[in-house]
Amino acid sequence: MIMATLGYSFYPTHPGDILKEELEVRHISQRSFAKQVGMAYSVLNELLNGKRQITPTTALMFEAALGISADMLMNLQTRYNMQTARKDSKISSWLANIPRVAALW
Repeated sequence: MIMATLGYSFYPTHPGDILKEELEVRHISQRSFAKQVGMAYSVLNELLNGKRQITPTTALMFEAALGISADMLMNLQTRYNMQTARKDSKISSWLANIPRVAALW
């Protein structure tokens, strides 16, 4: 099934991409932002570069600091995770071997 037919873009968008762009538009450096919110710079950098997942706690922190909906960030993360999993050949191979189960009532 083609991802576009499911309402997903071909390439998944990590919420860090959105947050990184938002900081750039606001002319806020990563180091400055990390310090202001009490987050280690390395953690923030990994989040913004898609190497770390947004958690409910970090989503709420971004919402408080930037006014970006925590729910939207979590939805983006979930979509990113699902698209990434669907593109994983090991997962696809494993799923292909699972028989479909139908309820017999």
